[in-house]
Amino acid sequence: MKKRWILGLAVMVAFAAFGERQPNIILILCDDLGYGDLGVTGHPYVKTPNIDALAREGIQLTEAYMSAAWCGPRRAALMSGIYPARNFNQTHVLDPKGPSLARMLKEAGYTTAHYGKWHLGPREGGSPPSDFGFDDALIYNGTGPTWPKEQMKDPHWREHSTAAIVDAGIAFMEKAGDQPFFMNLWVYPTHSYIDPTPDMLEVYDDLKVDIADFENPLQREFLEFIAEHGNIQDAMRAYCSDVTELDTQVGRLLDRLEALGRAENTIVIFSSDNGAAPLCNNWDAIAERAKEKPTLLNCVGSSGPLRDRKISLHDGGTRVPYFVRWPAKIKAGQVDSTSVIGGVDLMPTLARIAGAKAPKGIDGVDRAETWIGKASERSAPLYWNDRPGWSALRDKKWKAHLQKDAFRLYDLTADPSESNELSKKNPELAERYKNMLKQWEKELPK
Repeated sequence: MKKRWILGLAVMVAFAAFGERQPNIILILCDDLGYGDLGVTGHPYVKTPNIDALAREGIQLTEAYMSAAWCGPRRAALMSGIYPARNFNQTHVLDPKGPSLARMLKEAGYTTAHYGKWHLGPREGGSPPSDFGFDDALIYNGTGPTWPKEQMKDPHWREHSTAAIVDAGIAFMEKAGDQPFFMNLWVYPTHSYIDPTPDMLEVYDDLKVDIADFENPLQREFLEFIAEHGNIQDAMRAYCSDVTELDTQVGRLLDRLEALGRAENTIVIFSSDNGAAPLCNNWDAIAERAKEKPTLLNCVGSSGPLRDRKISLHDGGTRVPYFVRWPAKIKAGQVDSTSVIGGVDLMPTLARIAGAKAPKGIDGVDRAETWIGKASERSAPLYWNDRPGWSALRDKKWKAHLQKDAFRLYDLTADPSESNELSKKNPELAERYKNMLKQWEKELPK
């Protein structure tokens, strides 16, 4: 009886801060969408009016990260609140008996659904989404219910998949009625291979690529490499078409949410699972693929001002676009360029907002106040370790790397591209962070 009273008091405290009614929650997670791949984040060509509006109607968190440098681990971190280096990186399987975001919200009264990519276990013989607390699901890249085979045999299924995922999401919202809902929409764009239909490409028929239009010299260098080995014009048209189709479907989802009268008290989170592709650890392989399929690769995404791309622990691999819209509580037009937030923070943040009980022993910290516009420092550094022999941390403005025996230190406020190494100018700070990274590595499974 006492425990129930304490839990009830905690829920009342949470609702006193964030409202009397539990908000609906939609997490739109893109696949390999780069930090600079949207109009609102500075892409010189791409047309994303709906996503840009979503960002401007809420808060843009420009210092937001996912908790690994490639797909599966960072998805596991979102769903568990635990750094994937602690377990998922060794098994590539999310434990259904461990902490689960969906189960946490379900126990707090939510109806839950997951539509789209899974990538949290094997394609066959793994745990389906229902084992993690999802009431409904349609997935690919995992074990569980999926779309009809005939639909997925469409030569352009990959391009049409976002519409199919949004269709499922709209049906779920309509069925939810007045019950609060939590829904994952984990979409394909911009993961390879990209093969837009003629009507999708038509938007960019007149696009002429000038590599000088990209401000970051590292991005220009990468695009010059692609232009040397592939067709930069057609590749850019295909890539921008893919992002614009994503934008069209996001707009359709938001329009239906508005028509249902539920937009005001619905949190919409928009982000990406990692930085822009392709993997940047094998340039010969990239060159070969660009020659083989010059227009079908997702090979021209933008990291904006950041260094590197997917699979790198530099910010181009881990920092992502991150927007939160909640008209009932988040004032429109906010940009927070100082508060650091990580993928592991999603679970405790939503626990606070929804009046749920966050599991014990997770790595994430509550960032709900930051979401509603109160900039703050994270109470602990963020950590990464999903590349052999490479660990990193972010603490306030500092980014530190320990790659085998080589240590590097950067001030991301002054140097977002991690080009100016500062360990010799800050020896005490460098030693402190180096020791912290060594201690972090000791805590991880061998």
